[in-house]
Amino acid sequence: MLSAVMESKQEIRTKLLAKLLSLTKEELKRRSLNVEKRLSSLPIYKKAKLIMVYFPIKGEVDILGMVRKDLGLKRFCFPVVDLKKKNLEIFEIKNLKEDFVPGAYGISEPDTKKTKKIYPRELDLVIVPGLAFDRDKNRLGRGKGYYDRFLKALNPLCKKAGVAFEFQILENLPIYPSSDEKVDVVVSEAFSI
Repeated sequence: MLSAVMESKQEIRTKLLAKLLSLTKEELKRRSLNVEKRLSSLPIYKKAKLIMVYFPIKGEVDILGMVRKDLGLKRFCFPVVDLKKKNLEIFEIKNLKEDFVPGAYGISEPDTKKTKKIYPRELDLVIVPGLAFDRDKNRLGRGKGYYDRFLKALNPLCKKAGVAFEFQILENLPIYPSSDEKVDVVVSEAFSI
């Protein structure tokens, strides 16, 4: 059973990564803008004051335009990967250009010497990337479990919004109910569930 779920997850990851990496820069930008519009119009986003977002890697929904626009009106945090503890720590940034350094896995992360550490229980909203989501709001990440472990530590009042392109939202995903964390809403460029 466990190995069947793992194989199914890996198949989905491989297929969706190939599709994501085949998107042109223009298509990625257009689709991301539409996700940003839909996400920023949600009541959970409008109400949130302290929001964790992510620095997109190639093929991921890019929500940095929304962060740029709302920085100063809202507070934004980004994750820093702690490879030893295998978890995410979060730091509040003030400047999208100056507050980052190259981090684990080649992803830009807040410079921990310049930014303020935030505790997961302080957050109002976490915007979560994923390779796939399903209609039950299950999430499929890249397989390391960082976000699943992080989401378990949140204040129960904190909302979790998954962002993905329409083709990344599947009918259902193979999951491990004991370790795979759901989100409260999934937002794509065409709809939210």
